Amino acid sequence: MNDGVRSRSLRLTAAALVVVPLVSAGLAGCVSAVGVEPAPGGYSQLCSQVYTALPDSVAGLQRRETTAQGAAAWSGVPTGSSDGREVTVVLRCGVDQLSALDTAGGCQAVEGDGAAVDWIPADDGDGRTTWTTYGREPAVSLQMPADASVTSAVPQEVASAVSIIEQTAVCS
Repeated sequence: MNDGVRSRSLRLTAAALVVVPLVSAGLAGCVSAVGVEPAPGGYSQLCSQVYTALPDSVAGLQRRETTAQGAAAWSGVPTGSSDGREVTVVLRCGVDQLSALDTAGGCQAVEGDGAAVDWIPADDGDGRTTWTTYGREPAVSLQMPADASVTSAVPQEVASAVSIIEQTAVCS
C-alpha cells in the first residue's frame, strides 16, 4: 500500500470515528428524559440499589430516563387499558417518610416476587394517585394515573426492588 492510499484510509477512518458517535448521540436524544423533581434522599446508596433492581417494564409500560437521581419512569399504553391512552408512572426514592398518622386513609400491603411492601395511597385530585411506602427509610413514592389497570400492577411489579430497603414498621 502506498503512502497516499494509506493516508486517505487513515483520514476516512478518523472521520468515521468522529461522525458515528455524533450521529448516535443525536439519535439517542430523540426520546427526552422525563422531568422529575429530585427527592431529598435520592442520592443515597439504598436508592441507587433500588434503582438498579427496578424492572425494565411495569404494567406494559417501558422504562424511560429521568432528570433526577434516585428516580425512574415508565411510559406507554398500559396492559389492559380500555382507552388506549399513553400514561407515565414515576418512582422517586428518598422522599420523606410518612408517619403513623398518615395511614388513616388506608394502607395496602402489596406482594410481588416474594416481597411484601406496605403502601399508603393518596388521591392527588388530578386523576393521579401517589403511593408512598410505609415503614421504610428512605421512603419510596409512586405517582401514577388512578386507572385500575396501572394501580393494581405497578406497586406489585416494583415490590421486589423496593424491598431492598429494610422494613422497620408495618401498617396496622
